[in-house]
Amino acid sequence: MTTPNNPGQHQQGGAAAPNRFAAGAVDLGAVKEAADQRQRAAERSRQEVSSGVRIARAAAVTPESFEQDLVVRSTQVAVILLLGSPRAEGCAEMSAEFTRLAEAQDASGEPVQWVFREVDVDTTPEIAQALQVQAVPTVLALAGGRPLTNFEGVQPAEQIAQFVDAVVRAVDGRLPGLPESDDSEDAADGGADAADGGEDAAASDAGDPRFERAGVLLDAEDYAGAVAVYDEIIANPAADPSAEPEAVQDVVAEARAARVTALLLERSAQGASDEVDDLLLAGERVQAFDTLIERIRTSGGDERDTARTRLLEIFAMYDTADAEVIAARTRMASALF
Repeated sequence: MTTPNNPGQHQQGGAAAPNRFAAGAVDLGAVKEAADQRQRAAERSRQEVSSGVRIARAAAVTPESFEQDLVVRSTQVAVILLLGSPRAEGCAEMSAEFTRLAEAQDASGEPVQWVFREVDVDTTPEIAQALQVQAVPTVLALAGGRPLTNFEGVQPAEQIAQFVDAVVRAVDGRLPGLPESDDSEDAADGGADAADGGEDAAASDAGDPRFERAGVLLDAEDYAGAVAVYDEIIANPAADPSAEPEAVQDVVAEARAARVTALLLERSAQGASDEVDDLLLAGERVQAFDTLIERIRTSGGDERDTARTRLLEIFAMYDTADAEVIAARTRMASALF
């Protein structure tokens, strides 16, 4: 492995919660927001379909294509990213093998399940810095706008194939696919339909006694108990095995959003909340994200690391396909350059 050089040398107290968050008030709003996000994602997919441009199975990533090639693309299919250098032994061979496997998907007749992207850390060190890569070659797998798994060092073709298979299995059925195919376009239309019916599905699921039980716990300020109930719902969202997938997704989105609120309320009750928590509770997510991104941009050392860690923890609370989270991840990457 080769270690990237230094950056200049191509190296790499909380306010009370608003009443509108009590009991189930946040739940239906969160489901509507998730539906709106699916609709926006569907529109982006339609735009790509209408462009008629074939999405490359293998391509180099530039700072200009970073958001589309890594963040947005990984909300459609898995993205396997190789960060390498011509001066690092084995990088060229690994690149060629990943490219071969990615392009071979077209011959299978099956929908494309992943794409390969590559970064030359010598010519675009800022991307390696943003991803905190310490050595090359490094391979990252991304899904839903965030890292899924990774490895460092040169691997033979057999191990590369096994890695790709593991990534594909891990995201199977969880991502909509590339928007260039007819199937994906249908899926995009279906996402918009789900958005139109999202509130109706939420209304029917709102009668789930588990949500009612969690609401009672929230009113009693037993936030840990409410979180446990929401975790139970997320793990087993549909008591009826014949439930439609869209309805199940809405239940999960509802439980996740309510869980975030319960966690924030618990921090506030413990006196551990700060301005970021207050912004999140007030529904000002973008401002909360940008507050931490600005700290990352303007600070250094432990303070910078703390802000980055906190922001990643907050991202983990939300759906990986959340449009605002995806956009904030891109701004965070820019701040880390």
